[in-house]
Amino acid sequence: MASRTFAVRRADPADPVDLSLLQEAVAAAPGAAPVPAQREPLAAAAEAPEGSTASAGAVAALLAHPDVDVLLALSADGERPEVVGLAVLRRGQVVLPAPAVVVHVEQLWVDPAWRRRGVGHQLVAAAAACAEAAGADEVSAAAASGQRDVQRFLARLGFARPMVVRSAPLPVLRSRLAAAGPAAGVRRDRRRAALDELVARRRRQLDRAPG
Repeated sequence: MASRTFAVRRADPADPVDLSLLQEAVAAAPGAAPVPAQREPLAAAAEAPEGSTASAGAVAALLAHPDVDVLLALSADGERPEVVGLAVLRRGQVVLPAPAVVVHVEQLWVDPAWRRRGVGHQLVAAAAACAEAAGADEVSAAAASGQRDVQRFLARLGFARPMVVRSAPLPVLRSRLAAAGPAAGVRRDRRRAALDELVARRRRQLDRAPG
């Protein structure tokens, strides 16, 4: 890997070589770059045993999804191509402030041995080209809260943080909603009324006590 040359291209869902390469990348990426996309098809592929039909099926489904593009950064140094970076793009729409097409970079990963060599830059450049082809006016990117290097990298390229997006597992959300719902408010009001009555009773007792 002396020259460390690479090329970025879109993964072909009909190419078994790309399927195999992406499976290898999925096995390496989640531990290095945990981002929301991994909870969906990429997560299923990563959690399945290597070489299993579940892993292959999840990766194939990801490649075949009509609104998803997978960009591969491939090393050209060895006898066989090696994935040194990837980006998972998803086309979507936003409603506010006005309806528009947006391309989301759901996952951006670069092999640690290949970082600071322009791989991430070229992957984002390819994402921008895909966005232009899709007629999108904006590109968004996700990075986990602990990925400070990724956040700084995106900020240098002009990605701002217009809002903070929070997520909650549905069971946790339902539990918290129940704890903070109308019934919980009634219980709090009753406890407060009981406490107020206790304080008032104590004050009356003190007022009647001999001076």
